[in-house]
Amino acid sequence: MFLAGCIASSYPSEVFVEKVIDGDTFIGNGHIIRLLGIDAPEKAQPCYEEAKNFLKKLIENKTVKLEYDKRKKDKHGRLLAYVWINNTFVNKEIVEKGFAIYRDYGNKLIYRDLLNIPPRGCVKQIDTCEECIGIAYFRWNPEGDDCKGGEFVILKNYCSFPCNLTKWSIEDAEGNKFVLPEVEIKRTLAIYFDCEFEKEGIHFCKEGCKAVWDNNGDIFKLYNNKGELVIYYEYSP
Repeated sequence: MFLAGCIASSYPSEVFVEKVIDGDTFIGNGHIIRLLGIDAPEKAQPCYEEAKNFLKKLIENKTVKLEYDKRKKDKHGRLLAYVWINNTFVNKEIVEKGFAIYRDYGNKLIYRDLLNIPPRGCVKQIDTCEECIGIAYFRWNPEGDDCKGGEFVILKNYCSFPCNLTKWSIEDAEGNKFVLPEVEIKRTLAIYFDCEFEKEGIHFCKEGCKAVWDNNGDIFKLYNNKGELVIYYEYSP
């Protein structure tokens, strides 16, 4: 009986909204709750105050119902939920009104079809691709002689819209820099550090030894076209 009560209180089905933190996060019955499947602007970004005020007007000091997907908490310990007030699906309402974008981070969400719409409203001002791009696979130690090539990385776009990576750049620990040409990533993008041009993707053909990434440990850094760090990945043997 005690265990069942603890489980039920960990994932409440209904809460009273005490405070809205920002456009996609609020406090209810002492829990910090993050609206699942959407991403609203952060502080200092355009549309931050508008998104926060919209959610505040919609749910603050009111009782809402919560529904969960397979993943119920994020790495910060916040509850991840679909939120309903009366017959209004709050997550969907915020995206439709242009105060947030759809974001699934590679998970298959129950309400994907309802939330996955192109950015609209004031969130169209925000370049969100920095939060969309991740590493799907990194082959830094190919079989055979590294100097003959074979190193590559596959970037993945976890968002539902294409991202322009033109003039984004890649660097290793020694500061070797590779600037991407005009390219758009819809789902995945393969980047090769060799001269085998028959493979589809971006190729950087170095003179001499083709190896870039040290097998004894190195760093992969990806910067956007403003020189801001997007990905920092460090590995050891």
